[in-house]
Amino acid sequence: MAIVISKNIKLVLVLLCLVFLCVFGFSAYKIVSTLNGYKVAEENYTAMSQQYVTTTETSPKPSPAEGEEVEEEEVEVSPISVDFAALQAENPEAAGWIYSPNTVINYPIAHTEDNFTYLDHLLNGQYNANGTIFIDCLDAPDFSGKNTRVYGHNMNDGSMFASLRNYRDAEYYPEHPCLYISTPEKNFRLDLFAGLVTEPDSYVYATEFAEEEQFLAYIESAKSESTFQSDVEVGIEDQIVVLSTCTYEFDDARYVVIGKLVEIQ
Repeated sequence: MAIVISKNIKLVLVLLCLVFLCVFGFSAYKIVSTLNGYKVAEENYTAMSQQYVTTTETSPKPSPAEGEEVEEEEVEVSPISVDFAALQAENPEAAGWIYSPNTVINYPIAHTEDNFTYLDHLLNGQYNANGTIFIDCLDAPDFSGKNTRVYGHNMNDGSMFASLRNYRDAEYYPEHPCLYISTPEKNFRLDLFAGLVTEPDSYVYATEFAEEEQFLAYIESAKSESTFQSDVEVGIEDQIVVLSTCTYEFDDARYVVIGKLVEIQ
């Protein structure tokens, strides 16, 4: 009997070792696969930004000396210039480009007939968990709607829309008060006025407002719930953009930053 028990124990130990090795091997595979996915996405988007985007950082002009004649205010020019002809030759679904100075956000924006394709595909069609920044399929790809919704993943390596969650810290906003969006037709500055943790079916995703008062109530509600304070004023005639990413305050939580579109050159 003792021999049988000993053999059974050895068998159990062997099986446990095999299970452990399988679990360890699978975990190692997943880690390597995830890290490789991050690397592939980073290399892809870096190459795209270098190929299709020219970035020009402008320096603040010095204050005029006493008695010096002040020239008319210069027209604001976007800090990015995008070769959309070449970009759309690679993928016609490239609808725009989003750029946030001094952050990793420097990505193409896609628009297609569903909200699933670009959750796990790069703009070149390659499967990748980082996905692509994309406009809601029900919204106009040229940002002509009253409220355009734009989605991006919150990746663990800090890429895509992960840095948007930094706006939960009120001190982050003064250093990053706006982003820039370019389309084949226009360039915009996105002046941020609110950022908040919310749910997937939140009022912030509304795109139609039956009355002017509803839109103004939307703006006031978003500002009252915001994690930072902004002096940006939003009026009836303005258009807004919601940038949305996942967060972890509760199950299926979202963090959104909302801004007013201002057309620039």
